[in-house]
Amino acid sequence: MSRVAVFYHPRLPEARALAEDLLDTLSRSGFEGWHRSAWDEGTTSDDVGDRELLISVGGDGTMLRVSHLALPCGIPVLGVNMGHVGFMNELNPEQARNDLPRLIAEGGRIERRATLQAEITPPNTVSGAEGDGRRTHFALNDVVVARGRVARVIRIEARIDGDLFTTYKGDGVIIATATGSTSYSMAAGGPILNPLTDEFVLNPIDSHLTISNALVLPPTSRVELTVSSDHEVIMSVDGQIEADLQDGYAVSATISSNMAKFLRFQPPGRFYSTVTERLTRMD
Repeated sequence: MSRVAVFYHPRLPEARALAEDLLDTLSRSGFEGWHRSAWDEGTTSDDVGDRELLISVGGDGTMLRVSHLALPCGIPVLGVNMGHVGFMNELNPEQARNDLPRLIAEGGRIERRATLQAEITPPNTVSGAEGDGRRTHFALNDVVVARGRVARVIRIEARIDGDLFTTYKGDGVIIATATGSTSYSMAAGGPILNPLTDEFVLNPIDSHLTISNALVLPPTSRVELTVSSDHEVIMSVDGQIEADLQDGYAVSATISSNMAKFLRFQPPGRFYSTVTERLTRMD
């Protein structure tokens, strides 16, 4: 992994300073690379296609943005945590400053995590028709279908593998990967899944007079959510991409064949103590 790119959170001056320090340290150890803001709108997956490792310096939001760049190219991502929680990050700033070249040289392990493929389908869409309005997105954490600025209940019909499950009435519904189970879904009362599993979570947000429990689904499942509302509804992908939905729009989600890759140095079981440590820190 001699070719690297370092991305940092632009609103954290210390993150940019650390990114510059890390790149300088890596360069002196024989690595070739560059750094830039993770929020640089001009950066695409094509820009990182020749990199062997992407390094994220920030919190989980920075990791998500960098992971979206890496996903189409199959490039592993290493996270250096400068946020409040940082479930997806591997190193703290001190570890990165002191040990990064050595750790990369020793190899570590590549951890593969499931992602979601979500497709938006307008009402009355003819399958296969040219320009039918379908849009596809990929999520590492979650896909959320929820009300917009108007504080009114929306209805979302949920089908699993084609069969009607229920019609949620409330603020919305979260579809979360195992990685995303420690994010918004957890805040909405959902279960925590080991991030190496392929199962995913269907979790209502503030449901009203309907099923309020989260449902854990096998990786072969297909979830379809159909919106019924006369006011604004939004689909959010990893909190990074938003799309407006209208009455009758459907969002279908499945586990994608594309796996996100993280460079890890800690043993897999470290996840459990990390959850305890970081949730305790938030109290």
